[in-house]
Amino acid sequence: MRTFLVYTLLRLVIFAACFGVLFVLFGSQASGWLIALPALLFTSGLSWLLLRRQGAEAGRAFSSGVHAARGRLDAATRKEDVD
Repeated sequence: MRTFLVYTLLRLVIFAACFGVLFVLFGSQASGWLIALPALLFTSGLSWLLLRRQGAEAGRAFSSGVHAARGRLDAATRKEDVD
């Protein structure tokens, strides 16, 4: 869970940086929503380039958590079926 949280926080930092740069460049000419949309696009590309390793680790951690929860659910279902 910690790796997923770190990855999410790093993506938020990248978004804030993109938004800040775009706001400084175009803040007087555009509204916040018009700045946020390109910031989201830039964030997705930059996070793919810069956070590839952290994203893979977060995906593995999330997947292992899902598999563990599914295993517990299956064990509880089997226990119910026996009773």
